[in-house]
Amino acid sequence: MWEYWRHKLTKDKRANSISQRDGAPSPSARVERVGISELPTAEQEYFDKAAAALRTDASTSHIFFKDLKLLARDDDDSEDGSESGDERGDELSDSSGGNLAVLAAQPGAASTSYPTLERLGSTRGGSSARRRKRVDRQKLIVILVGLPARGKTFLCNKLMCYLNWLGHPTKHINVGQYRRRTKGTELQDAEFFDIRNPVGQKLRHQALMHALDDMEAWLETDGAQVAVLDATNSTEERRNFLRSRFHGKWQYLFIESICNDMEVLENNYRLKMMYSPDYKGVDTEQALADFRARIRKYEDGYETIMDRTLHYIKLIDMVTGRGYMDVNRISGYLPGKMVFFLMQVCRAGVGRPRKIWLTRHGESHFNTLGKIGGNSSLSPRGHMYAELLPDILASRVPKTAEGTPYPVAVWTSTLQRTIITASGLPYPKVQWKALDEIQAGMCDGMTYEEVAEKMPGEFALRRQDKLRYRYPSGESYMDVIQRLEPVVTEVEREKECVCIVSHQAVLRALYGYFMNVDLEKVPSIDIPLHTVMELTPRADGTMAETRFIVDVDKAIADAAALAAAAATGSEASSLSSSPDKHGVHFDLSSAGGNGGPEGRPHFKRSLSMAELAAAELVREEEVRLQSQDSVDTASFMAAAAAAAEAQTAGAAAAGAAAAAAEVAAQRRATADLGASGDTCASTPVEARQP
Repeated sequence: MWEYWRHKLTKDKRANSISQRDGAPSPSARVERVGISELPTAEQEYFDKAAAALRTDASTSHIFFKDLKLLARDDDDSEDGSESGDERGDELSDSSGGNLAVLAAQPGAASTSYPTLERLGSTRGGSSARRRKRVDRQKLIVILVGLPARGKTFLCNKLMCYLNWLGHPTKHINVGQYRRRTKGTELQDAEFFDIRNPVGQKLRHQALMHALDDMEAWLETDGAQVAVLDATNSTEERRNFLRSRFHGKWQYLFIESICNDMEVLENNYRLKMMYSPDYKGVDTEQALADFRARIRKYEDGYETIMDRTLHYIKLIDMVTGRGYMDVNRISGYLPGKMVFFLMQVCRAGVGRPRKIWLTRHGESHFNTLGKIGGNSSLSPRGHMYAELLPDILASRVPKTAEGTPYPVAVWTSTLQRTIITASGLPYPKVQWKALDEIQAGMCDGMTYEEVAEKMPGEFALRRQDKLRYRYPSGESYMDVIQRLEPVVTEVEREKECVCIVSHQAVLRALYGYFMNVDLEKVPSIDIPLHTVMELTPRADGTMAETRFIVDVDKAIADAAALAAAAATGSEASSLSSSPDKHGVHFDLSSAGGNGGPEGRPHFKRSLSMAELAAAELVREEEVRLQSQDSVDTASFMAAAAAAAEAQTAGAAAAGAAAAAAEVAAQRRATADLGASGDTCASTPVEARQP
């Protein structure tokens, strides 16, 4: 609104000067109106008198908009040459020391104590001596508030994954890591966190200052946008300190997480013991007792956010999935998206035992030919994968305490190769247009060799930047990410397990979100055919991953051998009813043992994962991921050790450098190979999708 008025007055001022020079009346000149005259209200009379008292000439130097007095000139620079108030972009705040004077009382109310003319006349930012540094509106600090085990780290990791995935570089600053680094010989048990412990208070403040220095140093870089400060920040004094440090320099908001459900809290306590570095190697019951004592120390001084002048999002029992939100003074693109996202994330609750499965469709005919896109059907290998998929998932669905399997939802694209792959899954299915493969546009149906030959310029552009390259009349990976945002929010909302059967580019984007992969690396994530990626949400908001690789070639060979044995009537036909020898049944009841599509036998249903593994048809690989907290601490200690050894380990350092150079060369060679056709060492043909 202020920008509109400033532009209007500047335009009128130029028009007046032109009209005076030309002798013509200005189009914006005042025109006397006749007719009904309205009597001014007491409020309007007050502001008119105040405005008249402050004007020193006939020109309009200020605008009185509602209860604010704003500068009306574009060239109102400070005496020391700094930018004017409107160009500095200071925060609009009604708190003490704010940049815009706000009236304390409205005329006509019960109280008639009008603000003084001195306060009304204060300009934006005050005098040049009191003008603040320009607020960087492109950067945002998210400050977490809450007692331990209330889901703060969970929220931090979720926000970091989401914002990084959308292209807003976000960093998680965990003050607890800095506290552990600066502890020295001080034992950080429950007594360390007592508000009456001066030593603990001093060390914790030092840790906070180090974290703030690193956070602001990172925010000042060009590649930074959002910093999430993960700490209890449980007192009003601490929040006021942070507010005074950030005000007038960075945009900031608070997110407070409150939980009053003791059953949920007890579960959170035990989950926290699993990954908290504070209790590594400590007996679980002993750790729980100390952790409860620590929380009681925090509760002694805890103060919830009550100041309505703060920008905050308060989550009350949201981690239970049954709570509500209190949103105060939140506006803008990123804060608005964060509010919506947090509503979805918290709906399913924290620590719920559910799983998310990601898998590509079975091999298609276009895969065998190395063609891009299309809507082809499955090859015999793809059909065999579709036969094995139901048995793999059935063995992995978690069960409730009563032994009942959790419900499972199956989501596919609208292309037939994913629909056929998921056809045997005995769960409700939904087709999403958003899960369709990346649109290759004019390159659809071509091989990469044909693209390189017929469209060398496009082929070169794609190799330079796969993330942002857009196929002619098609899509880029960033386009795919944008259309997948509703899918991500629905996955986060779901309380049940979800199996997504889709395509390589789409699953790369989804995997990048769930595993917080650097956005630039998303187009090169390895998503092989005939592999089920099982993601298990962890209490801290990260994901544990297990992969199940299916050997469809061996399955086809075993099925053919059993079919041939059944046709000749030899003893080998008894394998169909004796799984102990080969570990797997085959359904040979169809005509001639060739009842399935493409003339291949069906697998018998209800095979367990143990049977599939015994038959060497499915190989399980756990992708080991350390928690961010332990990784950051380990890297910190490793860096310190490396710095100490650098002076005495010259030869070793040279050898390490040579080894690193060799590894880098190998990675570059692999990247060059994959850039031309997304080839994969284990699946050189089938991975050649966009």
